[in-house]
Amino acid sequence: MDKESRAEILKETFQKTEAESIASTPKPVSEKTSLPLKSTIPDPAESISYSLFFPPPPMLDDHLLVSNIETIRTFNLPNEAPLDLLSHLPKDLIVPTLRHQSSTPRLPNFHPEKPLALQTISPKIEMKSSVPKIAYNEPSIVVPDLAEPPTKTAVLRPSLVGSLPQLPTLEELETSSYSEDFETDLVFLPREDGEGYIFALTLIPHADLNLPKIRQHYMFLIDRSNSIQRERLQTTKNSVMKALEEIELDDTFNIIAFDSKMEKLSPSQLTLTPQSLAKAEDFIKKIELGSFFSPSDLYRPLLMTVPSQVQEDEIYTAILLTDGESLVKKSNQKAILQQWTAYNQGKVSLQIVAMDGDKNLPTLDTASAFNRGKVISSNTKRGFKRKVLKVMKNIHTPIAKNLSCRAFSHSSNVKIELYPKSNQTSHLYQGHPYVLIGTTTNLDDFILFVQGRLKDRWLNIKKKITFVSAKKGDSSLKSEWALQKAYGLYEQYLQDNRSEHLAEAKALLEPLQLQAALQ
Repeated sequence: MDKESRAEILKETFQKTEAESIASTPKPVSEKTSLPLKSTIPDPAESISYSLFFPPPPMLDDHLLVSNIETIRTFNLPNEAPLDLLSHLPKDLIVPTLRHQSSTPRLPNFHPEKPLALQTISPKIEMKSSVPKIAYNEPSIVVPDLAEPPTKTAVLRPSLVGSLPQLPTLEELETSSYSEDFETDLVFLPREDGEGYIFALTLIPHADLNLPKIRQHYMFLIDRSNSIQRERLQTTKNSVMKALEEIELDDTFNIIAFDSKMEKLSPSQLTLTPQSLAKAEDFIKKIELGSFFSPSDLYRPLLMTVPSQVQEDEIYTAILLTDGESLVKKSNQKAILQQWTAYNQGKVSLQIVAMDGDKNLPTLDTASAFNRGKVISSNTKRGFKRKVLKVMKNIHTPIAKNLSCRAFSHSSNVKIELYPKSNQTSHLYQGHPYVLIGTTTNLDDFILFVQGRLKDRWLNIKKKITFVSAKKGDSSLKSEWALQKAYGLYEQYLQDNRSEHLAEAKALLEPLQLQAALQ
C-alpha cells in the first residue's frame, strides 16, 4: 500500500473539520486521577500476534500530553461499518511475531512523583492541526526498576538427557568385578638388547575366594608305544587310576590308549560312579605295550578329544602321557603344532606329563603352550605319579576360562606387550597363581585388565601395576621370556615356512641353554 491510498482511506473514514477537532479536544485536568494501570500479562490464548509495517509514530508534543487517559481513549467513530484494514493488506506484509511469556509477569512500575501519562506507554493519539489520525499502537513495555534484579525469561532448550541410552549395570551385563580378590607380585629385569625391560606379573587369588566351579571333561591319553618301555607304562597306568580319584562328581572322563592304533574306554564321556571306576580299572589293566613296529601317532588320539561344541559353563582337558618319540619327524611336528592346533581352536586344554630325558620335550612344550596348557616333567620314574597328581591338583577347580589380558600405560610413548596371546592363555584355577610375562619400554605405571568367563557370568579384574615395589628377577625370567618369543617365531615358521624364524629362535634359546622345538 502506498502513501496516497492509505491517506485516502483514512480521510474518508474520519472526516472532521479542524474546528470540531479543536472543540472536542478536552482541557487539561489538574486533579489527580486514580486509574487502573494497563496489565502487561499476555493473554495465553494469543501466542502469536501480527505486526503491521507502519512507520513509527512521531513523538507527542509536550502541550498535548494529558493526565486523563480515559478521556483520550474515548473516540467517537462514524456509524458506518468499521473498515477491516487487514483484509486490504497483502498477506506478505503480515509477519507472525512470537510473544515471549515470562514465568513471573510483572506490572509496570508506578512513580507518584511523575505524571501518569509519562509512566505508561499506552495507545496514543497523534494530533495535528488539520486532520486527527490514529497513532501507531506499540505493545506495552515494562521497564524494570534498576534497584531490583531483572526478571529472566525462561528459555526452553532441547534436553539431550532423554535421548541418551541408559548404560547397563554390571549386574545387567552378567559381569562381576573381582579386582580386590587378587594380589599382584611383580619382578623385572632390563633387557640385554637395551630396548626396555622384561617382567613377570603374577595374580595371586585370596585364600577365601570362592567362585563356582566350572564343569570339566577329562580325557586321558596313554601312549603305549614300544619306546615307552614296560616299566614306564606300568607307572603311567597306576598314575591314571590314582588321578581318577581326584575327579569331582559332576565331572566326566574317558581314556584312550594308543600307538599306531587306538582303543577307547567308552564312546562317550562317563561320570564318576563305582561302575564307571570299575570299568576304567578293567580297561587300564588290559593295556599292553605295543610292538616294535607300532610307533605312536599323536595326531589321531588328540583329534578324538576335540568336541564339536563347548558350552559356556564347561571346559575340556586332555592329559597326554607320552615320550613324544614320534615327533622326530617334521611331518608329525607340523601335524600337532599346526593342523591339530588350528582344528582345536582352544577348545581343549592340553596338559602333558613327560620325563626330563625325553628327546622331544621342547616340541611337547610348544604343543601345550599353543593349546592353553603346560608341560610338567619328572626326573625319575618313581616321581612320575607325583607329577600326574600335581597336574590334577593344579587344574582341579577351574573358575574362569578364555582369559583376555591387556595392559594400558598412563604414558602414550610407553609400549607394553603381554604373553601369552589371548588364544593361548590358560584357564584360571582356584588357589593357583596366574603368571603373565611382559615387556615394557619404560618402568611407568600401567593398568592391567583381565577378563574371562565364569560359570554363570563374566569376570573382570582391574589392577594398577607399579614398579616402585617390584623385585629384581633372575635367569628364570629371561628363560621364560625367551620361550614366549620363540613360540611366536615357531608360529611364523609354520605359516610361511621360512627358516630364518627358526634361526632367530635358536639364537634366543642357546645362550640360556634351552633346546629349540623345531630344527
